Amino acid sequence: MNVGDGPVRTCIACRQKADRSELTRFVFRPDQHPAIVHDVSATLPGRGAWVHPVEKCLAKARTAAPFARAFRTKITASDLPRQDTEPKENG
Repeated sequence: MNVGDGPVRTCIACRQKADRSELTRFVFRPDQHPAIVHDVSATLPGRGAWVHPVEKCLAKARTAAPFARAFRTKITASDLPRQDTEPKENG
């Protein structure tokens, strides 16, 4: 990774910086039924949380603390993304 090549984001699980294209984005949707959703196109409005699309980081991010820190709000267990909806690779 070369600084200045493109947008750099921090994985909320491992706290390592990486190119935006190497991470996957989640957003918190407080409207209707609050939930954290996978933003496949990385274009949904609102604050995003970025995670490496590997099981190690996804498992660590699956707890409320990393998402609460990223979204700067209280996150409950029911707000967390379900494992079956999480990406296998970035896209």
